[in-house]
Amino acid sequence: MHPLLSLVAVSGLALSWIGSLSAHGEAASPNRPEAEAWRAAGRMVDLHQHVTSTPEHLERAVRILDRVGVGVAANLSGGTVTPRDGGASAFERNKALADRLAPGRFVLYFQLDYTGWDEADFGERGARQVEEAHRLGAAGLKEFKRLGLYLRDGKGELIRIDDPKLDPVWRRCGELGMPVSIHVADPKAFWDPFNETNERWKELRDHRPWWFGDAAVYPPREALLEALDRVIARHPGTTFVCVHFANNAEDLDWVERKLDARPNMLADLAARIPEIGRHPPERVHRLFRKHADRIVFATDFQVHNKLILGSSGDDERPTDDDAVDFFGKHWRWLETWDRDFAHMTPIQGDWTISGIGLPPEVLRKVYFDNARRLLARFLPEPVLRARRLRGGAGGDGKPTDAAWEQARAVWMDQNSLDAGARAELSTEVRALWTSEDLYLRFESPYTRLTVFEPAEPGIERIGLWERDVVEAFIGTDASEPRRYTEFQVAPNGMKLDLRLNLPERDFAWSSGFETEVRVDEAGKRWTAVMRIPLRSLAERLPEGGTRWRINLYRCDYANDGFLAWRPTLARTFHVPERFGILEFED
Repeated sequence: MHPLLSLVAVSGLALSWIGSLSAHGEAASPNRPEAEAWRAAGRMVDLHQHVTSTPEHLERAVRILDRVGVGVAANLSGGTVTPRDGGASAFERNKALADRLAPGRFVLYFQLDYTGWDEADFGERGARQVEEAHRLGAAGLKEFKRLGLYLRDGKGELIRIDDPKLDPVWRRCGELGMPVSIHVADPKAFWDPFNETNERWKELRDHRPWWFGDAAVYPPREALLEALDRVIARHPGTTFVCVHFANNAEDLDWVERKLDARPNMLADLAARIPEIGRHPPERVHRLFRKHADRIVFATDFQVHNKLILGSSGDDERPTDDDAVDFFGKHWRWLETWDRDFAHMTPIQGDWTISGIGLPPEVLRKVYFDNARRLLARFLPEPVLRARRLRGGAGGDGKPTDAAWEQARAVWMDQNSLDAGARAELSTEVRALWTSEDLYLRFESPYTRLTVFEPAEPGIERIGLWERDVVEAFIGTDASEPRRYTEFQVAPNGMKLDLRLNLPERDFAWSSGFETEVRVDEAGKRWTAVMRIPLRSLAERLPEGGTRWRINLYRCDYANDGFLAWRPTLARTFHVPERFGILEFED
């Protein structure tokens, strides 16, 4: 198997080590065990990376992401969608390469091509670029600080961030559900004198074009921030991810005011923890708790001919181990209350940072819940891997607990309609298979069960979905996505199966599937196991490597919970285009 095709299973011990030592070797507090488990399962989402689209760079990026537990990353350097010389656009080429070599690991953002800016219809043509990017599978638009600082029109004037010509672009992004990750301005020190008194002198000395202190050439920093704020206010239907902690990590009060005022604004953390970490940790902690739904994990990790860990000097050549330490310091800062430790990007300043000790319910929002909601339309198809059951059955022929634990878990913890997180209902699902059967196990926390009375375990009932159930929809032929089978189990043991060829539903069909249900009233958790005969699903039985289509659902009426493994983003579970993948492991 190609090394990019699978997420390495990283042990909790190894991940703990990542967060337990700094570059100087000082002892650190343990990371949150919940977060260690998320990393071991590859659940982390990094919403801000830049990876050069070559096989070598992609392979190195995935190798490092595997080590640190990041399952999906947003590569913001997808390129433009403008074809060149009659061939494919840069975005098409880059996405095709990532999808082939690292399926499921990256979403790509595109960049706007400003060619023809001075023409009167640029706004319309820019909006068409957005439409083309959406058609090609772009997850969003990335705009760099070039806007407002470098890009100039035919007269040599800077193109303003809030130029009305760009309104059709921002508007179309919102209409298509594509977020805009936007970088304006830069750290405050980049407007201070260009000499040794500047606290970012080491960085500016190696990056002379990043100094904007010449008022005859560049606008004031505050003017750039105000221009972006006007754009965000003008386009309430578009989500703007303001990178680098809202482009103003020096001023927490400003960031808080803008998050209060602009519900369509998010802030990412990329390359700004060294700055945010200088603030009083209790103050930062309060801000993160207040706006836990609006802050997203991001690093500005870059893989080019050398690694860039947030920023870099000309002579730096970080190793893979340095990158692991870079991520580890993110975990340490977010998860512990450790004081005065060296930050992850030394060139950004000679100071220390102090951790903000976020609780698990905030961490999971920052680490992946917010990103999954934001990118629900664009995230790669998830994969449920069914482990081959060999010798793992008990005397009754059923899988043992040990066999189940060897199967990789996935979780249903999002609303099917809008991808909102429902951590309190997080339902774990595992899959096993033999030459004859597919087994699915659902473990569901609950507060109160809602079932049909009287209970008739093993009896099929049409309309079972009107009470609490777990469900699996399985399609075996990708060429006929509207043909699939549906299986439901209720906490009282009642069940239902049917065959569909949308819009037709065959309730008379019977798969012969069997179920087992256990309810732990003390622990408030109910467990359902389905044994589905493979012959009932397809004439050609699966073998190692076979991939079918599947989605998983749960109804929990007491908590208004209608969950999906891969949210359908519709008022029905029956959206086969939103199925994920069931892979039979050998």
